This record gives sequence, structure tokens and C-alpha cells, in this order.
Amino acid sequence: MNNGDYLWDRSGTPDPEVERLERLLAPLAYRPPRRRFAVGVPTIAGIAAAVVIAGAAVWFATRPAGPAWNVVAVAGNHHQKTIARGGTVQTDGASKLRLELDSFGEVEVEPNTRLKLLVTKTDEQRMSLTRGKIHAQIWAPPHQFYVNTPSAVTVDLGCSYSLEVDEGGNSTARVDFGWVAFEDQGRESFIPAGAVCVTRKGKGPGIPRYEDAPAALVGGLTRFDRDSDTAVIPEILADARPKDALSLWHLLRRAPVADRGAVYDRLAQLIQVPENVSREQAIRGDPKAIDSLWDALGLGDTDWWRMWKR
Repeated sequence: MNNGDYLWDRSGTPDPEVERLERLLAPLAYRPPRRRFAVGVPTIAGIAAAVVIAGAAVWFATRPAGPAWNVVAVAGNHHQKTIARGGTVQTDGASKLRLELDSFGEVEVEPNTRLKLLVTKTDEQRMSLTRGKIHAQIWAPPHQFYVNTPSAVTVDLGCSYSLEVDEGGNSTARVDFGWVAFEDQGRESFIPAGAVCVTRKGKGPGIPRYEDAPAALVGGLTRFDRDSDTAVIPEILADARPKDALSLWHLLRRAPVADRGAVYDRLAQLIQVPENVSREQAIRGDPKAIDSLWDALGLGDTDWWRMWKR
């Protein structure tokens, strides 16, 4: 066999000189590195992802707390200039403050009040009122400003309102314009301008009523909310005016099933019941029927509330 073939495909008999050169050059031959693990595209991507995650963790741990509210002393001696996430403002009997955040609104803090800032984000500001009274004027979009109280969460729906927490942890909201919602464990109360609502610690949001509601109706709603006294329902129904359909709508959702028929019948006398709502649906608590009855109050469409809640 031709020795030349060895140089091309290592076949045939090698020339002794060629063999000698191979031995001399063997230490310089290429040897692929020992691979303890495969380094390919997936591994590189995984390393990159790990770096990004680690960087994000550091950023979240060290990021700023968010925009701070400016603190303005309205009355008394108070030297605090800002309040940031986790911070607290507290007034004594002679001091009054105003908190300002251009993108959200203003909150006036009355004497003998304790207020803590829990969350501060571009799309959410959340405070905690444990005692005292505040006045909030909010121009941020609805469902972005919240105030936690011992008895419920106050949800701003674009409005101006006052909120007070007494020594027992009960809360009272009064709305000047716009809307406020009280929420607690799935129970909701919707409070329009000119209305007031009380929440009780351990019981959650009560039934809202208008400020000028008849005294008998106010007393009946108080007993129903505070004592779960269903015997006052006929008294509430007898004293309800057309505008008090607001209260009856809430009562329909909370009254025992045995009493809902009477509540519905009185509500049907005060408003124009939509054609798609039957008495049986209302008594059963059918969600679509309840929403349709709300829309018939003339206080705004439930779709608006659902949209902001999403």
C-alpha cells in the first residue's frame, strides 16, 4: 500500500520519519477541555436569568419607599415635614395637620388623631386610622386611596369625605361629594354624597343612610346593625322615603330570607323595578337582580364600580 495514503487517511504503512515527527509533536496536539457540565444556550440563559433575579431582589430590597406626603402644620406646634411608608403622624388636643400629595390629594388630620401610612405607590396609597378624625379630598382615580380602620376598609371612589374612629374602634364616614365604599370580608356598603355610614368593630360595614333621614328610620337601622334586631324592619320600611331606597337596597342584601319579601315589596313602591328582575330573584339574592335594582336607584351604574374594582 502506498505510504502516501497514510498522510491522507492514515491508511497504509507510515514512513518512519513521519512517525518520529508525530511523536515529537504529540505534546502540542489539541485536547478538548474536560467538561464537568454542559455549557450551552440553555445554561447561559439560566445564568442570565439568575443574575436578573438576583439584581431584582437587591432592587426590591433597597428601592425607595415611594413618594412621601408633605406634612403642613395647620394649628399647634408640629415640626414633622414629611411622612413616608411606615411613618406615623399623631396630633394632640391642640394640633391639626394637613397631608399633601400632588398626585393623590389632601388629608386633614384633626386633633387627637393617630394616622399611619401603610402603602405608598403610584397607583395605591393606603393609610391606617386607629383613632381620631380625618377629612380626605382625593383627586386620584377611584379605587386607589384606602384607609384601614379597626372595623372596615374605606375605599375612595373619587370624592371628599370625613372619617372618624371612636375609642371603641367603630368608624363613621360622611361623604361631601363623590362616593365612598366600606369593605370588610366581602361585605360592602356604598355611600353617596350626602349620606353617612357607621361600621362597628366585629360587625363590619353598616347600612348607609342620608343625613336627613327620618329619626325613626335612623333608630331602626342602628338597632338592626348593632343588635341584629329584625323586629325593627317594619318600622324601617314604614318610614322610608323614595330617596331612602338606598338604605332598603342594602337592607335587602342583609335581612334574613324570611324578611326579604317585605323589604322588596317596599322597595318596589319606591323605585321602578327593572323588567328583568323578579321578586323571587331578589329574595334569593341573585347577583344580577341585585345589581339591576341598584341601577334603578339612579345613583350610578354597577358596571362603573366593577370596572374600578378590577
